[in-house]
Amino acid sequence: MSTSTAGKRTILLTGASGVIGRAVARELSKHTVIGLAHSDTDVPECAEVHRSDLSAPRLGLSERDWNSIAERIDVVIHSGALTEWGQPRQRYQAINIDGTQRVIDLAARAEVPVHLVSTCFVHAIERDALHLLGPDNVVAPYIWSKLEVERLVAASGLPHSIYRPTNLVGDSRTGMSSRPQIVQFMSDWFCRGKAPFFPAHQGNLVDIVPLDVAAQAIARAVEADDLGSLYWITRGADALTVDQAQDVLVEHAHERGRRIGRVPVIDPSGPLPVSLDQVPATSRAFLKVLIDVSEVTHACGGVLPTSWPQLRSTYALPEVSDADAYRLSLRYWSQQRGG
Repeated sequence: MSTSTAGKRTILLTGASGVIGRAVARELSKHTVIGLAHSDTDVPECAEVHRSDLSAPRLGLSERDWNSIAERIDVVIHSGALTEWGQPRQRYQAINIDGTQRVIDLAARAEVPVHLVSTCFVHAIERDALHLLGPDNVVAPYIWSKLEVERLVAASGLPHSIYRPTNLVGDSRTGMSSRPQIVQFMSDWFCRGKAPFFPAHQGNLVDIVPLDVAAQAIARAVEADDLGSLYWITRGADALTVDQAQDVLVEHAHERGRRIGRVPVIDPSGPLPVSLDQVPATSRAFLKVLIDVSEVTHACGGVLPTSWPQLRSTYALPEVSDADAYRLSLRYWSQQRGG
């Protein structure tokens, strides 16, 4: 463990090349950030980057690098994970759960605290509501692994805090993110006029948060040595309604010259207006994901818990419009793809 001077820290960041990892590193630019990345080690936001594998002994690091990092760091931010939905449980076990144990081992060796980036969707398990999910729900194995990860960190004895972000869109000022995420992919499909209906359980809100807001919340809490906290980086009751989300999508499609209209909102717990096996394969895949996400949101209570008022007042975070950030994110990726 190093000794910080003048508030400057040496911070180990796993998942440094990921969307949220890069954004968090950018917010910590006054510190020395050592990044661990699985494949892309070109991360200019970090002072140094090591190729890493969460599923490998010592996180894929040499014994020399493992010990060198342990001797230099003041804190660990663990955002690295397999986040792709629909993978076998064994992959989540090897990467997310076993990988987190290796991160804990490194933090224990360094005698430093851990700040864990989880997901808001673990709330479905906390509410004992998994029975509301279909047996082939693509999100369920992922959220199972993330709650197990939280439990590992809590049982480690290390000082720690946990952050549960919702789905992210791009930067609230520019719409930028290093890669498009699930919200962007689903939105692009909708804006091509391919959606026959919008599946959403009654009472569900569309909870999205701009990337920079999530990154600022995590970075400011790390800088403040805010430990023993559980933060929901969500909008809660202030999240978009399904109708408001559709308005953003239709408006964006019109901007791009596509004259689409709103589609019926259908509660997927009842009969669907069109059987999924009658929908073209690509649209069927998108609808299945939307249905599964709606099931998880419904299992979380439809409206997610939120710590946003507390985070905003404690760390002087800006109040931003999730709808405007959504619009900017759609425009940004349209421009990146040439319209």
